Amino acid sequence: MQKIPLVIPLQAIQDHDTAIVGGKAVSLARLSHVDISVPAGFCVTGLAYSEHLNSHNIVFQLKADLPRLQHTQPNERKQILSNIQQAIVQAPMSEMLAEQIGTLYRKLAAEYVAVRSSATAEDLPAHSFAGQYDTYLGIADFEGCIDAIKKCWASLWTLRAYEYRQKNGFDHLKVNMAVIIQLLIPADASGVVFTADPVTGQQDVMIIESCFGLGDILVSGKVTPDRFTIAKGNLKTISKTISQKKIESVIDDHGAIQQQAINSERARNASIDETLVKRIAELAKSVEAKLGCPQDIEWAICGNEVYFLQSRPITALGRAQLSRIRWVWSNFLAQEVMPDVATPITKSLIDNMAEVMFDPVFDILCIDRAGILTHGYFAGRVYFNASLWAAVIRAIPGSSKYDWAEFAGSNPDINKMNEMFENMTDNDLPKIRVSRMRFILKIPLLIAGILSCTPRKGQIILAKIRAKNQKRKQLDISNMSNEQIASRCTVLAADFCDVLGDAPYLFGTMTAYFGLLWVCERWFSDVTYAGRLLAGVGSMDDAQAAIDLWNLAVETNKLPELKRRILAGDSWHDIAAGISKMPQADEFLKCWNDFMTHHGHHCRAELELYNPRWSESPDYVLGLIRGYISCINKTNPLENLEEITRQRQSLEQQCRRQLRNPVKRMFFNHFLVRSQNGAVFRENIKSEIVKLLVNMRNLLIKLGRRLHAGNVLADPDDIFFLKLEEIEPVTKGQAEFDVKNVIAARRTEYSKWNSITPPDLIVGSFNPDSYVPEEVKTNSQVLNGLAVSPGVATGKAKVILRTDSHTQLEAGEILVAPFTDPGWTPYFLPAAGIVMNQGSLLSHGSIVARELGLPAVVNVGHATEIIKTGQTIQVDGNRGIVTILK
Repeated sequence: MQKIPLVIPLQAIQDHDTAIVGGKAVSLARLSHVDISVPAGFCVTGLAYSEHLNSHNIVFQLKADLPRLQHTQPNERKQILSNIQQAIVQAPMSEMLAEQIGTLYRKLAAEYVAVRSSATAEDLPAHSFAGQYDTYLGIADFEGCIDAIKKCWASLWTLRAYEYRQKNGFDHLKVNMAVIIQLLIPADASGVVFTADPVTGQQDVMIIESCFGLGDILVSGKVTPDRFTIAKGNLKTISKTISQKKIESVIDDHGAIQQQAINSERARNASIDETLVKRIAELAKSVEAKLGCPQDIEWAICGNEVYFLQSRPITALGRAQLSRIRWVWSNFLAQEVMPDVATPITKSLIDNMAEVMFDPVFDILCIDRAGILTHGYFAGRVYFNASLWAAVIRAIPGSSKYDWAEFAGSNPDINKMNEMFENMTDNDLPKIRVSRMRFILKIPLLIAGILSCTPRKGQIILAKIRAKNQKRKQLDISNMSNEQIASRCTVLAADFCDVLGDAPYLFGTMTAYFGLLWVCERWFSDVTYAGRLLAGVGSMDDAQAAIDLWNLAVETNKLPELKRRILAGDSWHDIAAGISKMPQADEFLKCWNDFMTHHGHHCRAELELYNPRWSESPDYVLGLIRGYISCINKTNPLENLEEITRQRQSLEQQCRRQLRNPVKRMFFNHFLVRSQNGAVFRENIKSEIVKLLVNMRNLLIKLGRRLHAGNVLADPDDIFFLKLEEIEPVTKGQAEFDVKNVIAARRTEYSKWNSITPPDLIVGSFNPDSYVPEEVKTNSQVLNGLAVSPGVATGKAKVILRTDSHTQLEAGEILVAPFTDPGWTPYFLPAAGIVMNQGSLLSHGSIVARELGLPAVVNVGHATEIIKTGQTIQVDGNRGIVTILK
């Protein structure tokens, strides 16, 4: 019988050696066999680990400890395992084994080596141990190598590794540990390449993620990597996102791995160029072809040489990747800002903004999201990573005691999501890093930070962005070169992120509303007071847009001839030409122009740069005015608004009189003023952000026309099917891809996704070919939801699915919508009440409904499918109930 070796060179390993060297070592050998550059090295087999345990009687210690481990508390279990690890590391390695290791170690002639664990039960089809065991980088001498090998053996007995084997029924004594010793590549850049998308399951694309320096900071999530999506067929880059990589991991003169800061200019650059992207993709494609299935490959680059450090099948991913397949993605609240398929230009803008907007909030909560995506795209639409937010909420002390279901109403997807998260373990959620003690110690600072979110500070923020928007609006782009326009777009994208940097203030000031709710429930025994105290506050841009539109209708109604022409059904172009010489129309035209100046930036799905604005769609605004004219003799929303303002002011005085305790009165005033200002700030800052985007849209339109005239683009609107980072290279003629072909492919995909309606909740991935929508039960007469604006209203339902459908709302009707954004606000003014499929206490529709004093209920699951236009319904905004009466 052939003797099993204790140490074996990587090149000598064959597939049948898996039982003694582990899957990681076999995969490295396979790579070297298919002519892939793999750092030279050797493997200390699992037999060496077994002999080490036996020669020092550690195996007897294990046999004695294993029964005890099953019946001990976590702290005691951890101590027992720590003793086992200590015994393994402290026991001297046999001279024979050390000599064999030394022979191959010296042959490497390495300045530094990497010592990696390779458990012999790794990467089984249904189980993966990836990432559970230790790796040591920068080992500079033989003694350090021996010590690292023993530490790798010991990592088989960490609490995490033990519990995983225990949970999955592995015999602890039959899992051995092999160890790989390789040359350590002093990488200029490192990363991973997936030869299929690990989230969506698409096998016609490859995903490359990269960072500067060694790859340990990418694996640990300390940097957000650059991300490239590659078409597997022609190896063309479909998309790329370049992140700001603030640190890199390097080897110092003593072999220690150090993290060092990267200057801001280099941090914004791509860590690998297009040539290397293509080379990595080419090599990965060949590995997949030769190994027979999609691969998850770690790589490093030194000079221009690409080394593959590890490869394993995507079907047997590590636990982090397996949990990722079970992550939950939701468009809850995402629909309010991005309800439709996102164009590439907008998608890249959203990708750039996410880190800037959310990371400061995570930092305040002492949470490191470890590079976990905050959002993703399914069928071209934006979905929030609900699993990430669930992990964040779970990490906040005291959150587990809160009943989140009360916000769900009867929305089946939100209820399903809540139920899923209740039953999930921490292993099913993204692995974020939380410092609970730091959070607890930081609470006084958090309170101080919230208190610093004063109305005055909000006014300063708004004044600053308004001044910048005014300056941008006055910029004459007609004399700017194409390159200057492209550069200006880049500047505006940065300005957009700068504005979002004020997110902590926004979140801070909005928390006051929950304080007001608490005060009204505890001290006045009526939670509806909170909504009534936010009615008719004024100065809210979105609500003012509807009011100004109503005034336009009133002005029209005063003049019979003007009214006749407006209602004739002609386009605005024809009407404007016809009334321009009418002296009595001067005031109307002035009001029209003022409306477009102040509110023309609004539209459906305002964050989508591709969408024309009201100022570009005068016929749509004209249709709204016609609808208002038909309501003038049936309702007077301006008088209604004045009345609810008086009622709100009266209620404020009543509450102050009722609170005789000056401390309580002080708290009430604090929460009241900040809630009122917070609601106004939330809507007005968003309005200013949209104005900034309109400025960018105008630049893109101008540039698109010029590039079309220069035969760079097949159509002027093709500019919206480029990514932000592609604008300048395309403008300068330096694009590294076929512009027209890539845009044509993106337009085809855009059209495809527009023909599909994905579900609101997605687990793991979405396959449009196999998706079958759940059947909706439409026989319900009483629907539950979340009460967001108090009052009770009864009227005829008007179901409107899109604001660009030209359907008008009659006075006294109840608007039933899937969700609402500022483009919906004109429909609120003549409405008697509001019902929505989705929403929250602080979403746009809820805030505007409270401002206008309209009873509103959100999260009424499938309301737009169950309720029919013309049915009489009652909206109870006090209790969150919608009743179909007839």
